[in-house]
Amino acid sequence: MIPRDYITQWRATAPWNEDFQVEQDLVISRALIEIFSDPVLAGALAFRGGTALYKLYLTPPARYSEDIDLVQVGPGPADPMMDALRNALDPWLGEARWKQSQGRVTFVYRFLSEGIPAVRLRLKVEINTREHFSVLDFTERPFSVESRWYSGEANITTFELDELLATKMRALYQRRKGRDLFDLAMGLQDARSNPARIAAAFREYMDREGSPVTRAIFEQNLAGKIGDTQFNADMSALLRPGFEWRPTEAVRTVSGQLISLLPGEPWKRETDD
Repeated sequence: MIPRDYITQWRATAPWNEDFQVEQDLVISRALIEIFSDPVLAGALAFRGGTALYKLYLTPPARYSEDIDLVQVGPGPADPMMDALRNALDPWLGEARWKQSQGRVTFVYRFLSEGIPAVRLRLKVEINTREHFSVLDFTERPFSVESRWYSGEANITTFELDELLATKMRALYQRRKGRDLFDLAMGLQDARSNPARIAAAFREYMDREGSPVTRAIFEQNLAGKIGDTQFNADMSALLRPGFEWRPTEAVRTVSGQLISLLPGEPWKRETDD
């Protein structure tokens, strides 16, 4: 899709292991600018998830991220937003396959990489159409792309770093992906992060779902995942060269700085008599 020498140039910004990852990173960066340059989309959507963390806050990125996660900031019909998204992305990515379910709209664009052999790549743009709120207020972050293939800039509506990390904390609790633990540990290394605000925002999200979580419940939940092969294998192809996946250290960091702030007593492991 993108000429090889342009991909080579972009590798200085996105030093991933594989050329197709570098190519997809550039596609994602352009897609973000196209989306948030559209007045309908810029007023309707906020950017969150792992890609938001590494594109807007934790730079240079420590891991590869391949999807765009968005949130509809206010209630209203999804059709105008969906039409605007197609108008922003279809002219250069082709027609997307899409589906709409309860509280979610997903667009999937497929294209071939430039490398030989060509790799079939996928860009997924997912919009949460249910959570029309921000605990710590929405904010804007400047974002730009400078390459021979595409150049542009936009102000991207997103969440404060602590709230992005709070939703990562929720993801760590609700699903089985090691990247959520890694992202939290990386975020806590950033001097701008505030563990107390992260934990408080996490509690607000869980309370709104009607699923409050105590310290013991979260600790037991994480203990059941840390030895899981699938949980740990999630990071195998995502790390930037020079970074290591150390789940035991990450658990220590996240447990000590975040989970310990949740209400209730620590989890007591059962021991054999």
